Amino acid sequence: MTKASKFFTSHRFSHFSLVVADMLGVAAGFRLAFLIYIQWGVFYAGEAATPSYNFYAALAVGILPFYWLLFKLHGLYRFRLNLSLLEVLPAIVSAVTEASMVLLAITMFIFPVVHYSRNIIVISWVSTIVCVSTARLIIYALQRFGRSHGWYVKNTLVLGAGKVGISCAEKIRRNPELGLRFVGFLDEQPSERATGQGDYPVFDDYDNLEEVLRQHNIQHMLVGFSRDRHDTIVELMERCRPYNVEFTMVPRLYEIFSDSVGVEHIRGLPVLGLKRSSITGLQGVVKRTMDIVISLLVLIVMSPLLLLIAIAIRLDSPGPVLYRQVRLGKNERPFEILKFRSMRQDAEKGEPGWSTAGDIRRTRMGRIIRPLGIDELPQLINVIKGEMSLVGPRPERPEHVERFEREIAAYASRHRVRPGLTGWAQINGLRGDTDIVERVEHDIYYIENWNPWLDIKILLNTVLNFVDRDA
Repeated sequence: MTKASKFFTSHRFSHFSLVVADMLGVAAGFRLAFLIYIQWGVFYAGEAATPSYNFYAALAVGILPFYWLLFKLHGLYRFRLNLSLLEVLPAIVSAVTEASMVLLAITMFIFPVVHYSRNIIVISWVSTIVCVSTARLIIYALQRFGRSHGWYVKNTLVLGAGKVGISCAEKIRRNPELGLRFVGFLDEQPSERATGQGDYPVFDDYDNLEEVLRQHNIQHMLVGFSRDRHDTIVELMERCRPYNVEFTMVPRLYEIFSDSVGVEHIRGLPVLGLKRSSITGLQGVVKRTMDIVISLLVLIVMSPLLLLIAIAIRLDSPGPVLYRQVRLGKNERPFEILKFRSMRQDAEKGEPGWSTAGDIRRTRMGRIIRPLGIDELPQLINVIKGEMSLVGPRPERPEHVERFEREIAAYASRHRVRPGLTGWAQINGLRGDTDIVERVEHDIYYIENWNPWLDIKILLNTVLNFVDRDA
């Protein structure tokens, strides 16, 4: 591979492309604002002197370094495992808003009013957010494609070849879109399971660490639980610093960590404050209000479609239009979940279980509405009744809950909140007959990190990815 091709498939190029895309988005935002206001005449009141585009173009170019600085300060150029516009949209809005306020202040106090229109700057605030977000959306799509082909990735060493380290390695290998290439384990006392991980080696001689870093071009180290002493781990990490290795750490007690962890100090000693999140009080009111308003709007808008689906189900096969099943909700209270019937009437005979891809029990209408998730829409009624929420852990049958609570220690925590029509696990591909332990991990993450924006992100992702052929 030539030097040029190596650069264009490297992580450095992915960073460079983000900067270029953002700056082009800023320039496009200013051009679009001028186009809307002057050339299209939107909100234009016909000032005595027509504002000059050259003035705004020069202003936009001159302020680009300031936009870059704000974007960098808001963390928009740090390496991200998850490339999602919804993850960075709040930071984009904040950075562009701050830049627009500074720009407005500069033009207000420095330039005569005849040279500019504050309306254009206000419009450019919105248009720049739109243009930068669009540019990011395109770049992220290209980068996800590149990562899936082994480009723009960081060679990663996992420190600790125990249970957690192996779990980290498996997640890296199963999810190339994370941008990490698993190279091997670093552990002087690896578990037997780690030594059987196929072609991926276990580096068990710490004296050769520098040689491993150079030979495999290690750019990232994921620190899992290791049986090594604390001072040994610190020494290993310090030896990696001259090689510009970045670190990601799985914290102890990671099961109860959340984004709301706060760093405090006891006489210079940093300590982490853990606060168990709870969707109650004002947070609960906000979430419940969102549930009711959105559910009512969707039911009103989609009522003609829902009526047609009900008629089609009735004509397609014998049985009721709605399927009812007992599930456990918040605080393990039972309720009847509603769905459009997508199975034959005798589908529930025998051992209860999940539907699988190509399930022969489906009706003709079921083969249409299940992959599209349309069969779940009657649960909006459950949401309005207060039995469910739009977003939350998916509710399970009592018999499944009883078994999972025996097998998974954290499972009962899912019932601290109302179950959801969709959830964090579902938009991450954990739907139906999938790993229940991983689903619980995602559900607990959602509960511990809830905020209104997280619900909005999940709902938008659900709409954008509503087709699931394996549902």
